[in-house]
Amino acid sequence: CAIGSGPGRAQARVEKLFEELPYADKADRVTIVLESGSPPPPEVVAKVADKSGVDPKNAAFIYAPTQSLAGSVQVVGRVLEVALHKAHEAHFPLENIVDGIATAPLSPPQPDFV
Repeated sequence: CAIGSGPGRAQARVEKLFEELPYADKADRVTIVLESGSPPPPEVVAKVADKSGVDPKNAAFIYAPTQSLAGSVQVVGRVLEVALHKAHEAHFPLENIVDGIATAPLSPPQPDFV
């Protein structure tokens, strides 16, 4: 099972988090970034498209294993998202957050993926 991120999540709204947030995307196309070394199987593409309300041909998937440079950058790039999620879970009023910045170490890629 791959972890997915990207704007397609806000359109599909299948996570419990979206029951609590008054935010949704609406578009004819969706994009999901997967922490995976291979493309998603057709049944996953169909499920994401269905939950997002788009035709499967309009669901784009970007995938990269976490041990690759692209994959590790994608993981590190979500450090601020994780902090905001923690603030939400602690019931901190997110509307009081007006700006954010975060840093995290970027590990070198595993040699097989350079």
